[in-house]
Amino acid sequence: MIMKRRLFFIITAFVLSLVITLSLSYLLYESYVQSNAQNRRIEHAYKVILQTSALESFIKEAETGQRGYLLTNDSVFLQPYLRIRDDIKPGYDSLKRLTADNSHQQQLLNKAGLLMNNLIDHFQHSVFLKSRISLLETKVNMDSLRTVFKDIQNEETNLVKRSSVNRYELVMPRYFTAIFLFAATIIFISFLVILKEYRQRSDYQKQLEQKMMEVNAYNAELEQIAFATSHDLQEPLRRIRTFSDRLLWKYRDQLNEDGQMILSRIDYSARRMQGLIEDLMNFANLVRGGETINEVDADRLLQSVCELLKSDIEQKKATIHIGQMPKITGFEKQLYLMFKALIDNAIKFAKPGIPPVVTIQCVQTTGEELMPIDSKLLKKQFIRISVQDNGIGFSNEFSQKIFLIFQRLHSTAEYEGKGIGLAIVERVMTNHSGYVLARSQPDKGALFNLYFPLPES
Repeated sequence: MIMKRRLFFIITAFVLSLVITLSLSYLLYESYVQSNAQNRRIEHAYKVILQTSALESFIKEAETGQRGYLLTNDSVFLQPYLRIRDDIKPGYDSLKRLTADNSHQQQLLNKAGLLMNNLIDHFQHSVFLKSRISLLETKVNMDSLRTVFKDIQNEETNLVKRSSVNRYELVMPRYFTAIFLFAATIIFISFLVILKEYRQRSDYQKQLEQKMMEVNAYNAELEQIAFATSHDLQEPLRRIRTFSDRLLWKYRDQLNEDGQMILSRIDYSARRMQGLIEDLMNFANLVRGGETINEVDADRLLQSVCELLKSDIEQKKATIHIGQMPKITGFEKQLYLMFKALIDNAIKFAKPGIPPVVTIQCVQTTGEELMPIDSKLLKKQFIRISVQDNGIGFSNEFSQKIFLIFQRLHSTAEYEGKGIGLAIVERVMTNHSGYVLARSQPDKGALFNLYFPLPES
């Protein structure tokens, strides 16, 4: 629960940080766009101011030339006047284009155009008449033109200032700093939490490694004990069986029926104990693992199991039907033990007086039947090997209990068994990342479905 809360906090902090980072990135992008727009406005204003200054300069030169000619009567002074129209036309047209989107500026330019035409007419009239009388009127028009040009320049300057203020208000809102500080706080807290989590995980890792070393040492000791116990137990049991057989063979005629029965029970118990120890060692080996994984021919494996159980099959007059079997990627020895346990169980738990019939089939299927275990298995593909018999069966309420080690539904007096076979089956399927399901009804046989996962393509 604590780990889930920490993970939720880290994910939430990450999402918040991501959202805030994206927001800040958007604001910075807007700042960049607005900055470019502002630079274009400044460049535009600079061009307008430059053109108005140039027009004013041309008119001023023409006015100066007019006055010089009237004062000196020297035609050299008429050069600026003579080219005045050619000089101002490109600049005036450029200004009209630059201010086409500003009606106020267009009005001022129209006014400036009229004033410039009036001035040029005054220049022409005074030069033609060589009269100085219109100089005063020329000065008044020049002052008016300067005022108009000044208004045009001021309008451009004010536009730049207003757009600069709007840009700052758009890109740098009052809460920008608060957002940045909040993001920094979230990131800092996330860093502290992640750092704390890392340290805790590092400590857990060290503890886990220590525990693993202890478990490995403990398992090694258990293996030694199990091996020694198995060896030490097997030897006395072999001796018991040997001596009981010799005793029974040598003194058969001298022993009464009770004595022979006692020796038979001793031999049976010793043989059962040997089988139990062997099964326990097999189960321990399954838990320990260590076998190399290979491609196993299931059909050949089942034939080998049937050959091993041939005497039991013939004794019970059992019939084993084996369908077309696939090749399975797995541990051959473990699969051998599993199929041996399943077929052996089917023979042992047969109905009295009815020969056992065991049917083994294989199909490729989905994990639909495994939905109660994990809904995520639905879309996965499996090889399903079914082992069905016509034995005594069992109630479905015991479909999980039968896979527990030493769990028996019947006494040894009723049916021979050790309670380890199905535990071996489940362990083998676990080692193959597979699943085993059992279904049955009393007196209607049992069905064991083995699900081997197929690799995802």
